[in-house]
Amino acid sequence: MRSWEAILAREQRRLAAIVSADVVGYSVLMGRDDSGTLAGLKAHRQELIEPKIAEYGGRIVKTTGDGLLLEFPSVVDAVRCAVDVQRGMAERNVEVPPEQRIEFRIGINVGDIIIDGDDIFGDGVNVAARLQTLAEPGGICVSRVVRDQVLDKLSFTFEDLGPQDVKNIARPVEVYRVDLGSAALQTQSRGRRRRLMRTLGSRWFAGAVIALGVVGIAIWLLPQFKKTAPALAPPPLSIAILPFAAPAGSPADEQFADAVTRDLTTVLGRWRIAKVASLGLAASYKGKLFDPRSIGRELSVLYLVEGDVGSAGDKVTVNTRLVDARTGTQVWNVQQELSRSQVADRAGVLAAWLASRLRTDIYNAEKQRAARLQKADATPLDLVLQADALVDKDHSPKGLLEARKLLDDVLSRDRNFLPAIMSHARIDVYELFGAYGTTLERERFEEVLHEADALTTRAVALAPDYAMAWDARSDVFSKQQRWDPALEANAVSLRLDPSNPNTYTTRALLLLWSGQAAASLPLTERALMLDPSNAGWLLMIQCHVYLMIGRLDDAITACEKSIGQNDDWLVYVYLDAAYAQKGETSKASATKAELLKRKPKLSIESLRAEMQTWSSHPVFQKQTEENVLAGLRKAGIPEK
Repeated sequence: MRSWEAILAREQRRLAAIVSADVVGYSVLMGRDDSGTLAGLKAHRQELIEPKIAEYGGRIVKTTGDGLLLEFPSVVDAVRCAVDVQRGMAERNVEVPPEQRIEFRIGINVGDIIIDGDDIFGDGVNVAARLQTLAEPGGICVSRVVRDQVLDKLSFTFEDLGPQDVKNIARPVEVYRVDLGSAALQTQSRGRRRRLMRTLGSRWFAGAVIALGVVGIAIWLLPQFKKTAPALAPPPLSIAILPFAAPAGSPADEQFADAVTRDLTTVLGRWRIAKVASLGLAASYKGKLFDPRSIGRELSVLYLVEGDVGSAGDKVTVNTRLVDARTGTQVWNVQQELSRSQVADRAGVLAAWLASRLRTDIYNAEKQRAARLQKADATPLDLVLQADALVDKDHSPKGLLEARKLLDDVLSRDRNFLPAIMSHARIDVYELFGAYGTTLERERFEEVLHEADALTTRAVALAPDYAMAWDARSDVFSKQQRWDPALEANAVSLRLDPSNPNTYTTRALLLLWSGQAAASLPLTERALMLDPSNAGWLLMIQCHVYLMIGRLDDAITACEKSIGQNDDWLVYVYLDAAYAQKGETSKASATKAELLKRKPKLSIESLRAEMQTWSSHPVFQKQTEENVLAGLRKAGIPEK
């Protein structure tokens, strides 16, 4: 049976050239004129695209509203067909206003495909789809294997775009752009080439050869001039928030879209180490079709945020996309649904949540980008990003030492370079809180705390209007167990940036640790509203608070919800204590077993010692003894 299965499996695969195409800005076109767009797209397919596919021996695998997936037995014919289509579309669009043009992006790859009826699957298909997203409107991008196979057979020019990291493909893809300008004469269809050779006179042909020679020299010289005057690269952590669209044109949707754009620009603008393009500059692109790479170059930014607002009945949907402006690829997209009654007061909340996501995801993407740079090519901010990437990869004492050395090197050249100060302080604070999985010896703890104190003092002196500097200062005060200064620094941060959910979470913990547990509950609710994605952690904090003030039913509810989203061993500590205090012995026993799986050496004594490092405040210690440790004792956790 296995041999027959192997034969069948082999028969289900073949090597093919795959072409992926989609319409640029389809949703915007449909929002402006859905019937006109559909009629135009149908005409292009019937009059140009489908005849070209047939001429070059391809087949349509499937269509979507705005896209096509094609298969060709010959990669040469696949490229010729794609070039003919793009040249034909350019001709058909000459008299069409820019905002009404239907333009395609095309990606071509050669690979092994899996056959399933009329459909095809596999990495070869996925790579073609990713290449298509890298193409400019009206352009074509191909993989290296395509370029290599057609290079000696076709006279096209290919521009090397270098290796590109693309979504859901493990390895970087080497990408080449087809120069449609150089392909203009060589890529005419077979019939047109024959007619051209019959009708061209020899004198015209000789003149064309001379003209092409001159053009060739110009094309050869152009890169030389580019080399002497390279364009300045966009700075790290540079972002533009493009105006959110409202394709349906509803005045209410337009108003909400403008509010989200404005609020998101404002909130991200508080991120001191990032460069955020002004609202006025980005506003010039409102309602226009655009190529992300062109906008990235024009605004000198690495990332674009775009989105749209739509409504149906009582529901308002907001789609947001983060785009890498270097490649035009989408990094992520999120969708939020609101009721119409929420719209009036939710633009700011939505912007705060989006800003939190964007800060995290852009910073992570920038760390990966900077990590690939040679030190000689890196800016000071790139070096800071490299240090953070190093900590992500290796947070052993050796890794932390290497990261600190890199940051110290930056600070030796500019002791007041704020991103390096903040990164160094963050490493110190994380180490003080045990975030890297090690507990510092007392002498080392004091050394790191002293350094963090100096760094955060310098940060707030250099940038008294930077909320994150005050957040870091508050963290240092909390490790010194100086609760009043910690709460004051946290309050300054909240005044400067009332949209950061992490600052509300920190304040909730400061109140808990300083003996004011009940006052922390509204803050956790606010943080949950601003960042629902962090619900598991916030629900665990709520559970701890409820347990400390004796609200056992609420503690159990919060902990049970938290466990579904958060597997931290502490949530089992609080839930086990709450079950035992409430007398639910069977549940306490089952939770104890789960707890000891995650923390086999846990004892009352070891947990008491750990919680004393959080706070030695007498009220906190009393609540811990009476509600947490007493509950664990009832559950059967050993004393030592």
